[in-house]
Amino acid sequence: MAEEILKSKRVNFLVADARVKLVSVSLIALAGVLEAFREAYGGLWVGGKLELTRSAVRLSANTLNRVVQDGTLDIELPLALIRKVSVEGGFITNIVRLDTDVGSVEFRCFGAKGIAREMVRVGRLQASISVL
Repeated sequence: MAEEILKSKRVNFLVADARVKLVSVSLIALAGVLEAFREAYGGLWVGGKLELTRSAVRLSANTLNRVVQDGTLDIELPLALIRKVSVEGGFITNIVRLDTDVGSVEFRCFGAKGIAREMVRVGRLQASISVL
């Protein structure tokens, strides 16, 4: 039986190994721009969906991003591994950063502060929410 989804939200999440698939001539020009962005920011923002359950945060790419990108397009992060939740300012939407002992996951969305608080509440995390 599938775990109950407590919250679902459209998000963009940062993927370090995302790369543009060269599926058409028009993407060749765009690929250079995106490669420069990837090198500067440590990855590409991938559009998709966040699902929050009682035990995990799941991020999955939407269909369009699956067509034009390769890389890690699905992330599942158990809430028990999250040590710190931060909300950082961003352009138009804020960014939520989930830190673990081995790295971090970042996503951006409208209502970022609310979803960060919900993750801490649902997971009964010993994490802190700081707004930077």
